[in-house]
Amino acid sequence: MSALYFSPMLLGLCLLLAIAVAATALWLVSRPIAGPGFWMTGSWTLIGGILLFIGFMLTGSPTLNVLGNAGQLAGEAIFLLGIFRFMGRPLPWWIVPLSAGTMAAFNIHYWIYAGNSDFLMGVYSTIAGLLPLQAIWLLMRAQDDVVTRPARLLVAFSLMIYSVVTLVRGALGYLDWWQQQPYEMPYASFSYLLSYNFAIPALVMGFVGVTLMTMQRILARSQYHAHAAQQSAQRFERLLSATSSGVAIVQADRIQDANTRLEHMTGRQRKDLIGLPVSLLFHQSSQPALITSLEHGSVRQLEVQALHQQEGVFSAEISLEPLGNDDDRILELRDISHHKALEAQLQSLATRDPLTGALNRRAFDQAVQPELARCERQAHSLSLALMDLDHFKQINDQYGHSVGDQVLQSFTRCCQQHIRASDRLARFGGEEFIILLVDTDSKAAMRLMQRLRQSVHQLQPDPAEANLSVRFSAGVTQWQAGDTLDSMVRRADRALYQAKDAGRDQICCWPPAKETIDHVDP
Repeated sequence: MSALYFSPMLLGLCLLLAIAVAATALWLVSRPIAGPGFWMTGSWTLIGGILLFIGFMLTGSPTLNVLGNAGQLAGEAIFLLGIFRFMGRPLPWWIVPLSAGTMAAFNIHYWIYAGNSDFLMGVYSTIAGLLPLQAIWLLMRAQDDVVTRPARLLVAFSLMIYSVVTLVRGALGYLDWWQQQPYEMPYASFSYLLSYNFAIPALVMGFVGVTLMTMQRILARSQYHAHAAQQSAQRFERLLSATSSGVAIVQADRIQDANTRLEHMTGRQRKDLIGLPVSLLFHQSSQPALITSLEHGSVRQLEVQALHQQEGVFSAEISLEPLGNDDDRILELRDISHHKALEAQLQSLATRDPLTGALNRRAFDQAVQPELARCERQAHSLSLALMDLDHFKQINDQYGHSVGDQVLQSFTRCCQQHIRASDRLARFGGEEFIILLVDTDSKAAMRLMQRLRQSVHQLQPDPAEANLSVRFSAGVTQWQAGDTLDSMVRRADRALYQAKDAGRDQICCWPPAKETIDHVDP
């Protein structure tokens, strides 16, 4: 094992693994360019074959030997197919089964008839050395792809080195077989390690070349699309200057032309938009109104749900007007999702207390009703806690209303940290707050309020006012059959007054909880 560690085989495997990872990344970033997918598949197949062969060296398994050699040749063949795919030439698929099958046949013969390992290595090297010849010829002779010529020559040169080294390795294997040299482990054999010292570096250089070819192809396509976009921009210059909305020319319910803004709004390229039924740009819920508008011939500021091909539905507004005397109509599409978001934000603000961010009383009442109905149906536990900040008027009088506001905000944040997402916190009055605790009985609610009470003792709303202390009193009650929000609030209010009468900074329950919770002094 140590000999394998210090041999070039491990380094070669690491280099091939790096190629496989890089080929995978190249395939991901270059789609849909043809070729990188074969390079990725071939690299991983080659690594799989090498790992199987290493397994053979460790275990002596004939099966691993046969699969490892065949897998390596199959990986090399698949990698070379990528060059044909990249160059747009017919794929010589036959090289994959022919190379792997030939090697497997010789390999099986070796194990059945106790053949010579040097001869077997010669067969492998001969097949591996001959495989790149077609690809080298294609790379050298291709004249119709001027953009990638420098990188193609680099790949051809690298594959030529790989082929020569591999064939030399095979020749040395045949020579050792002819001279009946004693068997050497692969990691100690000069001829076997020849490929790891020279052929694999050439393969790495070849992968650098195919990467450059791919990048050059991507750059060329980008330049082509940039030129096409420039021409399109010039063609629609007047249309673009007329409006910032997405605009399409519609005839017989199909798009005849479109501006760049409509491409952005729908996530579709102009070539894909032309000839497309206009209804496909809108959600099904908006299509009846759209069809009616198309039949009518015109519409102004119709609110619809439009579709972006990747991002989905967004709120939009369309106008449809006749264009000249023929059947052409101009469709103007405006994105109003931002306005809708503002409306939703305003709606949210209408349910929140502007100072603390807690629910306001109306929103709290709406949130409570479904929970009360659920309790009636399923008899779930539900508790309500009514809280009042102690001596809050004195805080305002002594420290000012700005500090009082900070106290309210700090208290709200502290409450939110202690309750669950399913619970509801609301500001019920000036310094009065209320919490709805779902699936919680009065005992659990009392424990929660005591923990909250201890946390509030540590609050420092204003660091400049070190002597400022925040305390609160609370009343807790649990839902009973037939309860409404008003009846629960009345009981919680009664418990709150008990807490105040007991000296404030207290938590009381009505009806009193069976479990007594000790008072924690501030």
